[in-house]
Amino acid sequence: MAGFRDKIILGLSNTIGIIPHPFFRWLSGQRMILPFYHSISNRPLPHIQHLYEVKNEASFIRDLDFLLKHYEAIDLEKFSNSIKLSNSNDKPSFLLTFDDGLKEFHDIIAPILFKKGIPAICFLNSDFIDNKDLFFRYKASLLIDHLKKYPKLRSQSGFFPNNPKNIFSEILSVKYDQKTKLDDLAKVLQFDFNEYLSIQKPYMTSDQIGSLIKKGFDFGAHSIDHPEYQLIELTEQIRQTTESVTTIQKKFNLKQKTFSFPFTDYKVTKSYFNQINEKKVVDFSFGCAGQKEDEVSNHFQRIPFEMKNLSAQQILNGEFLYYLLKIPFGKNKINRND
Repeated sequence: MAGFRDKIILGLSNTIGIIPHPFFRWLSGQRMILPFYHSISNRPLPHIQHLYEVKNEASFIRDLDFLLKHYEAIDLEKFSNSIKLSNSNDKPSFLLTFDDGLKEFHDIIAPILFKKGIPAICFLNSDFIDNKDLFFRYKASLLIDHLKKYPKLRSQSGFFPNNPKNIFSEILSVKYDQKTKLDDLAKVLQFDFNEYLSIQKPYMTSDQIGSLIKKGFDFGAHSIDHPEYQLIELTEQIRQTTESVTTIQKKFNLKQKTFSFPFTDYKVTKSYFNQINEKKVVDFSFGCAGQKEDEVSNHFQRIPFEMKNLSAQQILNGEFLYYLLKIPFGKNKINRND
């Protein structure tokens, strides 16, 4: 379904992008949206550039201006009150979120948002704060970047076939439970992840996070070290969520306990949500399946805003069109298996 969604939005982006957005919003009846990004940068980010496209500042500002034209920007507290009151008379609104706790949130994004008066939540991986460790997918991107700069190393790695395309696809295919392969390959290629963390500092520091909290920005958890939840056992899902939420809430003295799933919440079961909610681990959690409802009452789906550098209008119009197409089939609500 996610592939079909992307095809709809990408295939029709030029056509639906020129249709006034209020038309789609009125047809769909959707008044609350949750856009999310990872980073914003005017320069290539080696740890990201081989994974997905990052919007530049100008594109991001255009997105924000579009959102402000059609929606009211709300913070976590107002979102919480709106959900608890189930107030359908509220103005159309958006809650802006960011994943991974990257330094661009402090250096680039927050100053733009602060100037425009837009609140946001940034979700942090507890193991990556202060650049203590690096997401395994970011390691994959760095190794690809290194091999592209030094192509002679490809034949020396001994890990993958000599065909460059195969090498890159093999690196990108490494899963969470195989992540030590990336560390082993880095040693062979003489690439030092710790040096990259020390010099480039891709993540925010505790001090930077604390300063943004004082300015009114909200923060939440994004797991310990970014596994794909559908590929780990239920007990590990619970541990990843509980430990990251507890660590971050205590470290930064947060009022609300919020969590966004790394990668996706696809195939996460009722058993997970039942245990998390029985233990009151989170107040709210977030997925990234687009404009959908979820049978779990305190779990909400967000809209990815990083898609081939499409504009906010193209993405939202496509998202709402996709929502409308699914109505006859009853596919706009996620039902969880036990």
